[in-house]
Amino acid sequence: MNTVEVVQNRALNIAVIGKPNAGKSTLFTALSGIRVRTGNYPGVTVERKIGIVKHAGRDMHLVDLPGTYHLNPRSADEQITIDILSQGDRRLGPMDAILCVVDATQLERGLVLIHQLRELGLPIVVSLNMFDVARSRGIEVDVNSLRDRLGVNAVIPTVALRREGVKELLAALSGMPHAANPPAATASSTAQPTDRYKWAESVVAETVRHTKPHKSLTDRLDRILVGRWTGPLVFAVVMFLIFQSIFTWVGPVMDLTDVALGTVSDWVSATVAPGPLRSLLNDGVVAGVGGVIVFVPQIALLFLLLAILEDCGYMARAALIIDALMKPFGLSGKSFLPLLSSFACAVPGIMATRVIESRRDRFITILVAPLMSCSARLPVYLLMIGTFVPAIMYWGWLSLQGLVFFAMMALGLVVAIPVAWLLGKTFFRGERGSFFLELPDYKIPSIRTVLWKAYDGAKEFVVRAGTLIFATAIVIWALGYYPGDQKHRHDLETRMEAFPADDVAGQEALTEELNHESQRLINESYLGRSGKLIEPLVAPCGWDWRLGTAAIASFPAREVMVATLGTIFSLGGEVDENDEGLRAAMRNATWPDGRPLVTLPVALSVMVFFALCAQCVSTLAIMKREMQSWGWTIFSFVYMTVLAYVGAVVTFQVGSRLL
Repeated sequence: MNTVEVVQNRALNIAVIGKPNAGKSTLFTALSGIRVRTGNYPGVTVERKIGIVKHAGRDMHLVDLPGTYHLNPRSADEQITIDILSQGDRRLGPMDAILCVVDATQLERGLVLIHQLRELGLPIVVSLNMFDVARSRGIEVDVNSLRDRLGVNAVIPTVALRREGVKELLAALSGMPHAANPPAATASSTAQPTDRYKWAESVVAETVRHTKPHKSLTDRLDRILVGRWTGPLVFAVVMFLIFQSIFTWVGPVMDLTDVALGTVSDWVSATVAPGPLRSLLNDGVVAGVGGVIVFVPQIALLFLLLAILEDCGYMARAALIIDALMKPFGLSGKSFLPLLSSFACAVPGIMATRVIESRRDRFITILVAPLMSCSARLPVYLLMIGTFVPAIMYWGWLSLQGLVFFAMMALGLVVAIPVAWLLGKTFFRGERGSFFLELPDYKIPSIRTVLWKAYDGAKEFVVRAGTLIFATAIVIWALGYYPGDQKHRHDLETRMEAFPADDVAGQEALTEELNHESQRLINESYLGRSGKLIEPLVAPCGWDWRLGTAAIASFPAREVMVATLGTIFSLGGEVDENDEGLRAAMRNATWPDGRPLVTLPVALSVMVFFALCAQCVSTLAIMKREMQSWGWTIFSFVYMTVLAYVGAVVTFQVGSRLL
């Protein structure tokens, strides 16, 4: 087979390009049937997608490129676009044609991009999208004249949401020839931006006429939503609702998750005899699965709310409002929502940084997002505050416990500000990313689009990060189970299951013996030995090996510390932060010389450590996924652990002298 036959037999490669908010990704979905992330915020489509389409006997590869306003490579997304247009795709080969998606209601802005695309020398088909909206506003476009004036192969009116014009587009694209040679030019043409805009203005003047005045609902809404005083107020309300929904509204769903996991654990206990297998299934597998799915409701809800904000057009306004506050710290307004989301959970917060197109700003935001006090830290705060902070009221309404709790929640945010500034001055030197975005018209969100975004976000977390979380939970179980002789504990568990239900006193005595045996075993385990090994290191924080062991065990998830303390203090692992037995045991715990183990300075040092540390494997897993770098992930763990350790030492040493 000769070279010409090979070329003619391969699929047509069509690059799909357009500026943000033009409906490019929605049209791509309509053409190819593949779900892709859509939105009206620059940088949402961070990876190209390839759709395989067959029409009129011809196979086509549609390559969905990142949304861009021009072909000047000032960001990673724009560089990807230029590389594929000028050099082709490494897997598919050179591009044969370009499908450029243009917003018919803002034609002039889209024509500037077409002016640059013409210089590449490839056939161009233009999708005049949102054509129905343009007509409703009295915008009439002479399609044939526009095609001739642009010098492109075809101009097709489309309504991507309703799949109008899709057949005509496919017919035009399937008629394109294969590229015999690479593009004749690249995006580095010498044409001046002012010349491009003048050309676009002249084309619009010749091909478009307005039949009626248009009173924009968007303009009227923006007087309130981005007004000098009303804008920040509305923004604060919207952010408050998002925060509250992620932090509290998913509570019932998470409670149901806990009930379901408890039911599974009970079933395992009822069907599997006491021994290593039961312990592995309950304390390893079920706990590992729980560490994954417990985040799913928060992630799904976050992406649902983000999708609604993106699809209705408000996301760009929110970024515009907050941008001025982020400038002094070297970040743009696009960093705010991911940081706010991290107060519920750093995992969805880090995933939300995909809207940040600047690699510098995105990486800095990812590296400081885990400093926000997520909900997993709350059990530790509540246990320590409720046990060791006096319940003092000031002026009859201000609670000391409430003040300490607020301080712990705010600590990470306060520390994140100088950390972000320092990262920008050292590892990520240079100006912050350009903050250029177009304010799209408001519209009713597509139910299908927002639901798919929520589904895709939750699915990606489970697939990508869930495997590592699960594996780590198994490792922690093994470290806490071995190498001690578990026979006596298994015998006690067997006796417990066969014990008469009416002998309450006997059950309590047997439970106490079982808890003491569990304490002995965890002391002898690899996990307990590691806690004793690091005791000299954590002593400056005011901790002994028991607190050190609990900190190590909390690596998969911070809230695990409470259950680990329950086991260490002979109460079993089924305790929570409100358990009075655990609180009493911690109050009564002492050092070998009789000194109280946990005092107020020690409790504060524990909370400071957990407020600043990176002891959450799910966060580290998603950081690796988003930054595609083990180096930066390890750096994050190291710098946050050092920061947490120094903070804990300073808190204890200063607190011991003042309190």
